[in-house]
Amino acid sequence: MTKESTDPRAGFRLITPVRVRYVEADMQGIVFNAHYLAFADIGVTEYYRELVAVNSADGQSGKFMEMFGGDNWVRHAEVDYLAPAKADDMIDICLRITRFGRTSYSALVHIVRGDTLLTVVKLTYVWFDPATGQVAPVAQKFIDAVMDFEPIAPERAMVSA
Repeated sequence: MTKESTDPRAGFRLITPVRVRYVEADMQGIVFNAHYLAFADIGVTEYYRELVAVNSADGQSGKFMEMFGGDNWVRHAEVDYLAPAKADDMIDICLRITRFGRTSYSALVHIVRGDTLLTVVKLTYVWFDPATGQVAPVAQKFIDAVMDFEPIAPERAMVSA
């Protein structure tokens, strides 16, 4: 959230609504903690889908690896639980990329119900070459697409060669 706004959706272009399913809740009807990472993954999937769609010649979503020449895996995840989501809640999954390093990037996820920020998830991804399975520098085409897409420009880490 920015100092100017208390809206937990402020600064996020990608906002995906999801209804909490019964299977995601425990016996008290509260979302089981592991599902928040699955919710974050829904946000990541929708982010990539939208990023590919806005950068394709025909405006259609396609394959991430074909467009950007690489893929990624999660290196680190942090989850900060602030309030519980419950079965049948409508929640918004808000995701933005916040930082680029040489071979990694970071994403911030807000999981929101109404005006309430329920959970903050921070993810760090490592970029890799699918042909070799080896870590590689984040593709410039991906960085450029994200920089054009995001309303708040991601931080760029200073990396020496």
